[in-house]
Amino acid sequence: MNAYNRETIVNALAAAGIPYQILGREIEADVLGTGHKTHKINPAKGVYLDSATGAGGTIEGLLRTMDLAPSPSGSPDQPIARQTDNSQLARTLWNGAWACKTPQELYNGPDLNGLSAMNKGARRAQWQTARDVTVQYLSHRGLDDTHWLGQVRIGLPDRFSPEGARAVMILPMRGDGNICGIQQTFINDEGQKLDRKMLGRKGVIRLPPPPEAVPMPLTGTAQEKGMLLLGEGFETTAVAIQASGLPGIVAYDVGRVQKWAMEQAEAAHKPTNRGTAVPVIGVLVDRDINRVGQRGARDAISSLDEAGLAARYLEPSTQIIGGPKGADWADARQELGPGGIRAALTQCMDQQNKLAAYRETHSHEVDAAMALPDDHKRASGIAAVVPYMSPRQINRALEDPYWVVRLNTLYTLQMAGRTEEIDRTHAKNLVEDKIPAVHTRAIAAFQDRFSPHPSKKKEVPMQQPSVSLDPNDSKDVAAILGLPDNTNFDNPIPPQTPPERSHNMEQQANAPQATRQYPRMEASLKAQDETWYQASLYADKEGQLKGTVSITNKEQSLDERHKVEYEAKNDKNGTPFLHAKVQIPDRPDVHVFVRPDAKSEVAMVSFTELKNRKHQQIEGQGGILKPNDAARTDGAKDKTIQAIGEKLGVKYLEGPAPDKEKRQYPRMESALKAQDGTWYTAGVYADKDGQLKATVRINHQETGLDEHHKVSFEEREGSSSGRYYSAKIEREDKPSVFMNVQAPTMKEGDIRIARTDFTEFHPEEEDKNKRFDRIQGQGGWLKPNEAMLVKGDKDHTMQFMREKLNVDPVKQVEQAKAKAKGVER
Repeated sequence: MNAYNRETIVNALAAAGIPYQILGREIEADVLGTGHKTHKINPAKGVYLDSATGAGGTIEGLLRTMDLAPSPSGSPDQPIARQTDNSQLARTLWNGAWACKTPQELYNGPDLNGLSAMNKGARRAQWQTARDVTVQYLSHRGLDDTHWLGQVRIGLPDRFSPEGARAVMILPMRGDGNICGIQQTFINDEGQKLDRKMLGRKGVIRLPPPPEAVPMPLTGTAQEKGMLLLGEGFETTAVAIQASGLPGIVAYDVGRVQKWAMEQAEAAHKPTNRGTAVPVIGVLVDRDINRVGQRGARDAISSLDEAGLAARYLEPSTQIIGGPKGADWADARQELGPGGIRAALTQCMDQQNKLAAYRETHSHEVDAAMALPDDHKRASGIAAVVPYMSPRQINRALEDPYWVVRLNTLYTLQMAGRTEEIDRTHAKNLVEDKIPAVHTRAIAAFQDRFSPHPSKKKEVPMQQPSVSLDPNDSKDVAAILGLPDNTNFDNPIPPQTPPERSHNMEQQANAPQATRQYPRMEASLKAQDETWYQASLYADKEGQLKGTVSITNKEQSLDERHKVEYEAKNDKNGTPFLHAKVQIPDRPDVHVFVRPDAKSEVAMVSFTELKNRKHQQIEGQGGILKPNDAARTDGAKDKTIQAIGEKLGVKYLEGPAPDKEKRQYPRMESALKAQDGTWYTAGVYADKDGQLKATVRINHQETGLDEHHKVSFEEREGSSSGRYYSAKIEREDKPSVFMNVQAPTMKEGDIRIARTDFTEFHPEEEDKNKRFDRIQGQGGWLKPNEAMLVKGDKDHTMQFMREKLNVDPVKQVEQAKAKAKGVER
């Protein structure tokens, strides 16, 4: 990768007429002409990043798109040394500036030392002029000069200042408590801004409200915790602070707003900060024409929400006209006056607080819908509760492994005009989704967010030979979901009515089994290139053998699922076999063969690719066709097992599998099936000393994975989830796994149940947001076993669940049975 000299890049930008500024080791430029210098160019590393969209690449590629091609430098800049010098210079200018406290204060600083009386008078007059135009500038912006003069410092212009400058208003930027940079505003003799420059490294500054300002009355969570405002520019944040009487943070640009929010989120995860009261963050949104300010604020709120920190989206109403680039709260002060901006802020905060309270009230419905193990019911349930979703819950829904859930969530947000609430990371993931229906809708929703350069990532379409994936084609979506052809709905899956949704959520959450399993014959084969080929077979009511074939490879981003029908045939020796064909665009067809083994005891599944009209066997491990648990339970009565016996002569089961008798200990038990087929099962119990412990099994039948662990839990307190219990599972040659036991908040009168969650820990990740990877899957709800119910109140685990998590396992089971009995069949 080529490195460039800073002067070379600056000359190229100047030649193209592109506005820019040098800040530390980077050059910030308005390459797209939006009025915002969002392109961060690092000459020493030869790369750039567009902070507005997340797009980036090499400087060489950027310059090529601008029809500029300066040569790389053989001796690039030394960014670290330059950055240190600029920060030191910033501190020197700040320390040498005039800390004027009142509009009447006379300058008597070191700049007068050694001057004659006449020269001293002339010099003091310059400082007095600088003071007066700074006071005039603050007054023009609607800011109380007495208070805000104490937050800034005043300097005199030099030969590098714009022509006509009479004063330099200096604001500090702090990082880790120390001044790391400054912002300089150059003011003319009429109190108007000529230009603005930054020097040193970026940081933030915390500003107090004027002493005489009356704090704005708050409601809900904000009333309990207080509120801290967060804005981009000094003037925008200062007028909001003055109008509301609340403290605030100036971040200086939208990128720093996002970074500050991420830093607070990271701090909230530290054990030493858990339980610490954090004020509600009121993000002052710049209503930009190009929507950079709005999206940056949404991303900041998403980061805070993921960490359990409360935040409010405070955007000026559309009645604020502003200027050609948009409107902010400083414009609101100019257009509405001091009383009008306070009223507008109050109204905006009240609306956001009510929305937050509304979502909190219904959060249990969202959690219950997202916990449904059945894919289709989860998709329809989530579609109905999207209006209640917080940013964190929206992100979880958009990460769901089932594509219809992702599509339904995106579709519902689109219909409600809320796609701007999807942060940049999840929007990009949707645009790159391998499912055509999701990808197409995301492209339409986010077409103005990302760089126009096409993605180099190859998309793998999902093959559905007889069914359209167009989300607007209700007939074909009904076919995908197995609904009648005349199904009429606006969403890909229609929301259920509230009574249906409430009943199904409770039934699914308290059902004895984690998921409903249909009888199937299943086989898996792991090829030499780590690709998994999985086949399932079932007999329909006419006895026709059908099934699905899945082809997955994580390294190649390959994830396909195909529906097939099997045809019974005989080879030249008269031996029966089953055959199905998978047609894949742009790749060789895959053929599936199911044959009995030599003793006709089991059937074997093999896969071939058709190349040059010849079948080439896909070599690998596995391929034995086995009945799943549901088929084993039905035994020889199962239609699929009967069909395999008739067509291939293989007699799998002559009767139901006998239950093995074993001693059962009182436990709360859970089972979670991950997306890759790995099972995480746990038996949770409290010992005689009240210590919560568990035995955990992690197994995957096809890969041979089978681990057993014993863990002890530590009690912890979450900022939003309340009390929970956590244990770390150390694994050999595999990432550690954190197991949490908690009881989600439920509405009064609903069944309160506990669940287990598993999260992989990757300490090697440089990005802290990627170190914890929650294991997505189905199930996870804790249910008492028979031994625990028999022992009843005397059981230590029963006592622990009631006292610590407010969960009553007996009532949970009784209420679930009562609900099931009351359902009309």
